[in-house]
Amino acid sequence: MFIPMTLNLLDKELEKIQLALTRIPDELLWKKLREGTNSIGNLCLHLAGNEYHNIANSIGGYPYMRERSAEFLAEGGYTCKELSEHLYAVREKTREVMAALSEDDLSRDVNVYYSQGAGIASSTRQMMELLYHVTVHYSYHTGQIMVMTKILQEKNVNILKWNH
Repeated sequence: MFIPMTLNLLDKELEKIQLALTRIPDELLWKKLREGTNSIGNLCLHLAGNEYHNIANSIGGYPYMRERSAEFLAEGGYTCKELSEHLYAVREKTREVMAALSEDDLSRDVNVYYSQGAGIASSTRQMMELLYHVTVHYSYHTGQIMVMTKILQEKNVNILKWNH
């Protein structure tokens, strides 16, 4: 029950992001609203990195060495369409990993490795907690992307079905 529910929630958030990416021109994808903030592009790269790192790599065992700071330092490199395709490709890998899981796996401990300076650090988390974290994290940044899209889009059009 938890595994399909988690994937469903992640998919709903991805749909919102993909819709947002159709509402802004490519040149606004990397616009920062002010110094010290992230662009929509940065947040999308961050979500893709976080999801792949935690699910494909840490749970699924796929090789990956995340460069988290690069997600926030990027100032281009993708169009809206390319970034949407990148997020979808990461989700497909997530789908593959999660399809192989059972509900019993959720109580299993998972090692999450992080590059730290010249070395590597790790932490151990229960798989259910890690999947919950990825879902909440994804939702949090999706909200930021939605607000930024409302601000940056050319027309004052509702992105979702609600009027607020």
